[in-house]
Amino acid sequence: MKRGYFLSLGGNGGRDEWSFLEQRGPDICQGTDLYKKTPYVDRVLLYEIIDEVAKMGIDLVVLDVLDAMQYESHPEISLQNAFTHAEIRKLLSYMRERGIEPVPKLNFASCHDTWLKEYSRMKGTAKYYEVVKDLIDEVCRVFDYPRLFHFGMDEEDLPTHKKGMTIIRCSDLWFHDLYFYKECAEKNGARAWVWGDYYWAHPDEFLKKMPKECLISNWGYMRYDEGHPRVKMQYDTYIALAKHGYDQMPCSSTWCCSQNVAQLAHFCQKHGLVDEHFMGIIATPWTYVQEVNRYWLLEDAHRLAYACKLLETKKTEA
Repeated sequence: MKRGYFLSLGGNGGRDEWSFLEQRGPDICQGTDLYKKTPYVDRVLLYEIIDEVAKMGIDLVVLDVLDAMQYESHPEISLQNAFTHAEIRKLLSYMRERGIEPVPKLNFASCHDTWLKEYSRMKGTAKYYEVVKDLIDEVCRVFDYPRLFHFGMDEEDLPTHKKGMTIIRCSDLWFHDLYFYKECAEKNGARAWVWGDYYWAHPDEFLKKMPKECLISNWGYMRYDEGHPRVKMQYDTYIALAKHGYDQMPCSSTWCCSQNVAQLAHFCQKHGLVDEHFMGIIATPWTYVQEVNRYWLLEDAHRLAYACKLLETKKTEA
């Protein structure tokens, strides 16, 4: 059972952005002062956080790469002072030496792909697929052909999207593009990993079209409350995914509720979800690696370590 954790390398992730500085509105685009021109990450703190989470037994970290790497195939995407290939490889080596499996993430959801710059508005075109394939191939090479590749694909049909131009994939295009990313990953030896919230509004379609080869991370960050319709729907999704045989790594966060991580672990144990399809739990602090966020980052890691210890203890007792 993996203990997963999430870190951003500091690129432009989409409509809402989660830094303490990004509370001025739900939109982010290149024409505003919210658009980052350099990676928003403290590189020294990044290594310190990796040291700390490794001590807690976290053995898998998803790195949100986005435009924070200097792409050789499409340098026009990269931020100023982005991580070089050499810097990324040094970071990956440091993680592996501490028992952490690094997993790359490029979020291609329509509301989280500001990092693609003009290509984010070219969905469905030959140019879009050419660029996406180049980026996936390049990231796979830099990550030494990882076992997993996270493609995001969350919140596609939420109403709060980019101002001025709204792009939302409909059913067929959403799955068409997901299949494309999946194929690109598999050609590089990686398994596709996606968020699971598409199920919430389209359960029948999800079960019909979502490949079992994909690793699914459903998420729900609010306090667990069976009487709250949205919360119940989010938690019922974990049960549905297990019932239909999907490999899943449930996703928790202190974003809305500090007890969320432990509550999710307890829910999974209570409902018998810790089985052969249960790949572990991942915690997502949803904040940037900046000194002011040090303890926010570490809180999610500590709570995850505690929750996983409870899960593993109960599993051993059973």
